[in-house]
Amino acid sequence: MNPHAIVIGAGLAGSSAAERLAARGWKIDLIERAHEPGQGASGNVAGVLRPLPSLDDNRLARLTRAGFEHACRHFAALTAAGQPLRWGQTGVLHLARDETHAATQRRVVEIRKAAADELYFVDRQQARKLAAWPVASGGWWFPGGGWVDPASLCRANVARYANAISAHYDTEVAHIDRPAGLWRARNAAGEVIAAAPVLILANATTARYFSVTAHLPLRAARGQVSHLRARPGSAPDVVVCRLGYVTPAIDGLRCAGATFSVDDGEAALREADHAENLAKLDFILPGYGKGIEARDLAGRVGFRPLSPDRLPMIGAVGDAAAIDPGAPSRPLAEMPRLPGLYLINGFGARGIVWSALAGELLACLITAAPLPLPDDLVNAVDPGRFLLRGRSRRQRTDSQPSRPGAR
Repeated sequence: MNPHAIVIGAGLAGSSAAERLAARGWKIDLIERAHEPGQGASGNVAGVLRPLPSLDDNRLARLTRAGFEHACRHFAALTAAGQPLRWGQTGVLHLARDETHAATQRRVVEIRKAAADELYFVDRQQARKLAAWPVASGGWWFPGGGWVDPASLCRANVARYANAISAHYDTEVAHIDRPAGLWRARNAAGEVIAAAPVLILANATTARYFSVTAHLPLRAARGQVSHLRARPGSAPDVVVCRLGYVTPAIDGLRCAGATFSVDDGEAALREADHAENLAKLDFILPGYGKGIEARDLAGRVGFRPLSPDRLPMIGAVGDAAAIDPGAPSRPLAEMPRLPGLYLINGFGARGIVWSALAGELLACLITAAPLPLPDDLVNAVDPGRFLLRGRSRRQRTDSQPSRPGAR
């Protein structure tokens, strides 16, 4: 195979896939409708980097743990390579919601037997010292966690192997097709933007606007983050979470949020959502928002792609047209696939934790290299899982969502 791929979308998903393939000597055509990487859901001032443990160590817990560990290594490598990634390993304090939750958190730490530099439980007094605020409870402390500027991560991914990546910014992909073994990305006028044996869709929910991926159950979750003015060095200087999150001061701003509203397309900031974020802030840091009015706040709205099971979609795209809806389901390994078409998508609110690992997994799948995850987790994120479950099989063009333009 000619080591050449088209990647549509230059957010966390697309930039990670491009970086990992470029590291292997691939030529990449990266197509993005915005003027630079990380301008969509990846454009917030900061997001939280931490795993999400559970008592039963379920798939989500295992994926976030693997993603967190891989992300920390990747971010350190980018920094060592001289890329201006903006992030801070300040630690993340995840406060318990109530006494029952605190008991669960303690039990998770006991069962996981994690190293002290990975995770431990702190009581209320310790939590108050870490947060430099009179918080209401103790909770998990992740010493290696922190915050990340996602747009800077996207830029760093693209810049690391810039000689291998041809970027097409301010460019919309209206159609894709595959004549003679090459995928082609075309604009609205039908002109070919790029052609390659491999095409990777990392363009959030607009991936569904192509007929071959119309079966994917991707949905958008609106998230509004509130920006609070903050003095350098003011408390807290760690990330604190409790049914929401608040970051340290970053360039004079502190991020608090975020709302999560599925199938809500309102792009403008809403005062009611700022009020919701202030309520979360008060739950995290009692009294912190006193005197702050929702109507006075700035912020940002982003639309994050997610799947019904809240796990990402990473891998080869199934050929929905070749599957008989009336036939018994076959194993994923026997599913017909569209040659050379891949998906890296559906990160929801966990793009910072998952993106580096997702890019590595996708690159390994494409190049037939050893995989960085066990088979059960690889299957758990396979986009074909939704065809196996009989969800949203082949759809007619006239039933597709209205199309404002795909990337």
